[in-house]
Amino acid sequence: MTGMVRKALLIAAGFAVVASVASAGIPDASTSTVDAGGVAVGTNSGALTAQSGGSPGFDVTVRDITNAPLAGVTVTLNYTASGMKVYTTQNAGTTVNCPAKAISRVTNGAGAVVFGPRTGLYNNANTVEVSANGVVLGNVKGRSTDIDGQLGQTALGDLSLFAAAYNTPNQQTDFDVSGGNTGLGDLSIFAAEYGGVTGSYCP
Repeated sequence: MTGMVRKALLIAAGFAVVASVASAGIPDASTSTVDAGGVAVGTNSGALTAQSGGSPGFDVTVRDITNAPLAGVTVTLNYTASGMKVYTTQNAGTTVNCPAKAISRVTNGAGAVVFGPRTGLYNNANTVEVSANGVVLGNVKGRSTDIDGQLGQTALGDLSLFAAAYNTPNQQTDFDVSGGNTGLGDLSIFAAEYGGVTGSYCP
C-alpha cells in the first residue's frame, strides 16, 4: 500500500467518524421503530384502542444512528395526504395543528410516544406521515371508528358501514390491527366508541 493510498483511507475513515458523530442525537429512520399496522383509533375520548404489536395505542420509538433512544423529540402524525379529518380536541399530551392537519407528542426518556389520535374517515394506503423533529420515519395507514367522517362521533352511519364489513378482510375496520377479517376484537373496540362524546373536525 502506497503512502498516498494509506493517507486517502485514513482521511476517508476520519470523515466517516465525523459523519457518525454529527448524526448522533438526530432521529434516524433506520433505527427508529413505527407501528407498521397503521394508526387505528377511537373517537369517544381519544382512547388508545389500537392493538398493533399487542399493546394499546400507536407506538413510535425514536433513536439516532447509534441506536440511542432520543428523549424530548417531537413526533408528528401528518394527515394531509390521507384526506382524513383531525379532531380539534385530542387526548392529554397531544398537540393539535389544525392548519397542518397534524398532531404531535414528545418522546419520554426511552424515546417513546404512544398516540391515541381522534380522527375521522380512513385511508388504506400508507399516507399518514410519521416524523420526528422533521425527519420522516415512515408512512402508515389510517383508520377510525368514525368511518364516514360525519357528525364528529362514532354513530349510526358508521355502524352500517361496520356491519357491511364484518367478517370480511376490510382494512378500514381492522381496528385491532390483527391483519385478518373484521371480527369480534374489532366489534369490541367499535362498541366501546359508539355514541360517545361528539367532537369537531379541524377546518
